[in-house]
Amino acid sequence: MNVFFFICLGVGAGFVIISALLGQIGGMLDVDVGGIITPFKPIIIAIFLTVFGGLGLIFLGTFPLAWMALSIAAAGGLLVSYLLFRFVVVPLHKWQNTNTHEKQNIIGVTAKVTEHIPQGGFGKITYTYNEKIMSGPAKSEDGSEIERSIMVEIVYIERNTYHVRKKIT
Repeated sequence: MNVFFFICLGVGAGFVIISALLGQIGGMLDVDVGGIITPFKPIIIAIFLTVFGGLGLIFLGTFPLAWMALSIAAAGGLLVSYLLFRFVVVPLHKWQNTNTHEKQNIIGVTAKVTEHIPQGGFGKITYTYNEKIMSGPAKSEDGSEIERSIMVEIVYIERNTYHVRKKIT
């Protein structure tokens, strides 16, 4: 039974660490069910496995019967996974959906280049919309270079990238 808990702990913790290091792996592997918020996201499953494996190892030596440790580990894993899903994933999903609709309204908004946009490459812009300071990756509309601190206008948004052009003053 120790080996089983160690494997769960290792797989779960390993996925969480790799996701944190690589940044976007969780987003690429998300299970999307037509906009429905689902708890079957890889990061939630990894958190369950990590907590389940850790609690199983802790309680395996405490209780005389293995099924008791298994039950407590499963309950703990489900509780932590639920709390993470309910209080982190769901609010972030709601914020992301609100933000997506607002992005269509920001075309024409003035922004400031905060990271240099090289010719044909990507940089970063920051702008204010509805009293919120927002930022994101940006690319020049015509592929030209735009220096840092230059004011630009958002022309369109494609795949969460802001396409901008220098603001004519």
